Amino acid sequence: MPRGKQRSKLTRVPPQKISRQCSALTASYDPCKNRATTITARRRLPVCWAHRHLGKVATYCQAVLGQGNRKCLKQIPWTDRQLCFSHKDFVLPCYLLRLPTEIRQQIFSYILDEYKSQYVQYYSYSTLVNKLCLSRQIFEEVTDVLYRNLVCDISIHERSLFILGRKCHSLRPGSWQKFKQFCFKFDASTNHGTILENVKSVVSHLRDYSIVKLDIRVQSLSIWHGDFRRVRNIYNDLPLYLDSFRQLGRVSEARATIIPDLPALNTCQALSRYMPDEAIIKATELKWREYYEEWVESLKRGRLEQNA
Repeated sequence: MPRGKQRSKLTRVPPQKISRQCSALTASYDPCKNRATTITARRRLPVCWAHRHLGKVATYCQAVLGQGNRKCLKQIPWTDRQLCFSHKDFVLPCYLLRLPTEIRQQIFSYILDEYKSQYVQYYSYSTLVNKLCLSRQIFEEVTDVLYRNLVCDISIHERSLFILGRKCHSLRPGSWQKFKQFCFKFDASTNHGTILENVKSVVSHLRDYSIVKLDIRVQSLSIWHGDFRRVRNIYNDLPLYLDSFRQLGRVSEARATIIPDLPALNTCQALSRYMPDEAIIKATELKWREYYEEWVESLKRGRLEQNA
């Protein structure tokens, strides 16, 4: 280049900024063709002035392109599956399954915290259904946490049977067998032959399942009458009902109560107004306490033998 000639300056053309299109939809569900003029935040989708109140939370498509680790990263509205429309069939890796099982159980317990108390009939369990549809392994783990937290209420009558508040015309195997906590309710003052057979039939369906907690509530309206022979017959018939649960043999916590008047079956203090003789009261109390303690320990011992 000659010495006296000056170098021509390169004209630097600033890059043109491409205006973004509005990400909202019109009333006819068509994409809005206006130019996005309002960007409220980085995590919000750009919208025009007419749709300034419809700014949605934005995320980025996580689909992997090609053989490398480069992702699509297209800005899309926030959804559970962070994929754009072009990669809607892409299978995302489940990082939740890489966690230890104990941590996943704690996460599921936190998510299903609202279902711990009891099963509510006709309630929409949308959060539960969304978690069950993720994969078969997550389905098994979530249902295990759910069955471990909920209590299955079973009411046994002379001519009817109610499981989880629903009348069962015939006893069939089902998901109610997977519960870990059971609460049995039946009346011991009526014809104990029919109710006893119904109790044995229900317990036979739970023989091969592991039960954590068993609560037996024996209802007896005969206590209100205050007849000594009726109260004595109730205590004599109670072992017949409780012996039906010995075939389970795998219960870590068992309890039996009688309602409405006696809060606990291992005490007979309330029988003093029904039994005039103090010796009979003490003998009845001692006999029942020995049987009740042996019944509870036999169920726990069966549980320990299985774990061993």
